[in-house]
Amino acid sequence: MHSVGRLGGLLVGLGLFVGCGGQEPQVPAPEGAEALETAESAVYASPDSLSGLLGTYTRYWPPAAAEEITSMTLTGVEYVDHVEGSYVRTVSRACPIYGCNTETGTFWALPNNPATGALIVFKDLTGAERDFYAISQIQRSTLTGKITGIVLVKGGSVSPVPFTMTRVGF
Repeated sequence: MHSVGRLGGLLVGLGLFVGCGGQEPQVPAPEGAEALETAESAVYASPDSLSGLLGTYTRYWPPAAAEEITSMTLTGVEYVDHVEGSYVRTVSRACPIYGCNTETGTFWALPNNPATGALIVFKDLTGAERDFYAISQIQRSTLTGKITGIVLVKGGSVSPVPFTMTRVGF
């Protein structure tokens, strides 16, 4: 009986040793294969860096209330500690003429403001602040490192509702 207990302990120890080999190497996916990514890239994380932010996004969920962003294109320069540039965005607005719901201007974004956390500020063409959003979470492509999803919360709202913007194209 004693030898069976010793054998069982040996097998458990051997099983732990074999399981410590780490992750198996994976063959890299072909370029532009974000649609084929694993659930690993679907994990949202805190925005410790906004590298890969520039691009075009569309609102995913929940649907936009009046005067909220439905899509945005950000162009500019990504620095180590912030991102800045220009934007074109569409807001949810009833328009009597085509294009009155399109806004342009400049923006800047910080990944880790000590007072407010990560945020993005939109200004109009005269430099006046339009609105700002807290960036509560981001999702990155495991292949390109670009941000593929961003969770925003409109600043200054009485009852803010987080919403997700998803990258369009890569």
